[in-house]
Amino acid sequence: MKRKKGIASLLLSMALCGSILSACGGKDSSETPANPEASGSSGKVDKIVFSLVSFNRIPDDMSKINDAINQITIPKIGVQVDYKLYSPADYQQKVNLALQSGEQMDVFTTLGQLTNYASKDQLYPLEELLPKYGKEMTAILEKDFGPDLLKSTTLNGHIYGVPVNKGMAIIPNFVYNADMLKAVGYTPDDIKSAEDLPPIFDAIKKKFPDVVPFGPVNVNPSDTGLLYLLKGTNKVDFLSDTTGVGVVVGNEGKVRNFYETDIFKNGVNMMRDWYNKGYLQKDAATTTIGFSDMIASGRGFSYIAEYGGLQAGKALSAQMGKPIEMKRIAPYYFETGAVNLVSWMVASTTKAPEASVKFLNLLYTDPNLINTILYGIEGEDYVKVDEHHVKLPDGKDASTVPYTAMLSTGMVGSESLQYQLEGVDWSDVELKLKENKETERSPYFGFIFDQSKVKSQMSAVTNVVNQYLPGLVCGSLDPDATIPKFVQALNDAGAQTIIKAKQEQLDQWLASQQS
Repeated sequence: MKRKKGIASLLLSMALCGSILSACGGKDSSETPANPEASGSSGKVDKIVFSLVSFNRIPDDMSKINDAINQITIPKIGVQVDYKLYSPADYQQKVNLALQSGEQMDVFTTLGQLTNYASKDQLYPLEELLPKYGKEMTAILEKDFGPDLLKSTTLNGHIYGVPVNKGMAIIPNFVYNADMLKAVGYTPDDIKSAEDLPPIFDAIKKKFPDVVPFGPVNVNPSDTGLLYLLKGTNKVDFLSDTTGVGVVVGNEGKVRNFYETDIFKNGVNMMRDWYNKGYLQKDAATTTIGFSDMIASGRGFSYIAEYGGLQAGKALSAQMGKPIEMKRIAPYYFETGAVNLVSWMVASTTKAPEASVKFLNLLYTDPNLINTILYGIEGEDYVKVDEHHVKLPDGKDASTVPYTAMLSTGMVGSESLQYQLEGVDWSDVELKLKENKETERSPYFGFIFDQSKVKSQMSAVTNVVNQYLPGLVCGSLDPDATIPKFVQALNDAGAQTIIKAKQEQLDQWLASQQS
């Protein structure tokens, strides 16, 4: 459901979601299925560029970790990897620049933009490559989510991506400093929904006057996680685009502008009330400081984000150096975008499509490769505690080890093959698998909006959303005065054309499901 402005926050949430496989998890990389078609036995070495989002500090020198990756990939599949690591704020820009300039960029992730890339013919179709070079990966994905998984990345008959094998039911959570909550006399049992938060924020303001009670988890532009709550609670399907223009609520079948609904109006009025009461900093909509940094420095109390399972607080505690806990405050609702939001794609400009898919197949099946990418080099960047768990070396944290991408666990491969941080219960892995299968799905799951005929309108509408939405979801703009201007600007940019096109495609898709 996230639009461009909120992608980084949702990805940080998803990065910590955990596995959707069973808790066996510790298979040795030597057991990776040997596919003669995908081996490196011929002696030929293909070169690819692989680009990942990292929510941790990115080292200046990536050569050591790059060498460690190639010690795995070259002998196994004959692929040499140039590993590129970017922050959430830079990732999309760097990828787009490479795609547009002709710079090599072979394997990259969606950041919620799969249909946008497809509409620009920037993706290599995978339907012929997957059966030959990615069959182990595909089998795992279908086993753990269902045979319809790749429908979420299929457009006009072509498979354009492979979703990350992870806990995909990423549920809205209230994330907070547990010591502060206890200090003001509240417990997690007092928190059942967003409506329970204002008394806690009031108590935080009184007890800790220098602490900001609540803030945006994402910045540039800012996002408070409000739309997570509105989506799940109201069963909103954003129909696989990133603007919020053209949604369906429940099973009504009518496509409409989300920003004209009472659902949206009531949500931003709540945020306006929180803002006026001083629960957010005055520059929440424009700040360049993520609220996790505010919490880490002791100047912030809480935010809202989506996480799978119940154990993400442990990773957040390790990252922030504070006792972080979280409480679920809204249901989740599966739409197509929830599955394809983080998918791996191959660029249409690639000169090595087979090697790219070989690498993806290994990324989903080889624990040695996955954990090297996430945790680095054993003994330097992490220490093994047992078969499934690791910790940071003594005296080190995530900001001082030479390398870690530990907060990107939900971004790559199969999470059940990933090491977990010390203290994370393997039962959380099983919970995510259970919730993947049991969480309510939209009746429109599998529908993907083809944006190719409305590309200019989508671009113009996205600019309008980025202009107005941060101030509304952070409470700094008055909804009564701003929403009419927002809606008019959207219509001027072509919102109604998008809605009409989406309704026509949805009607056709529904008819095809009945035939």
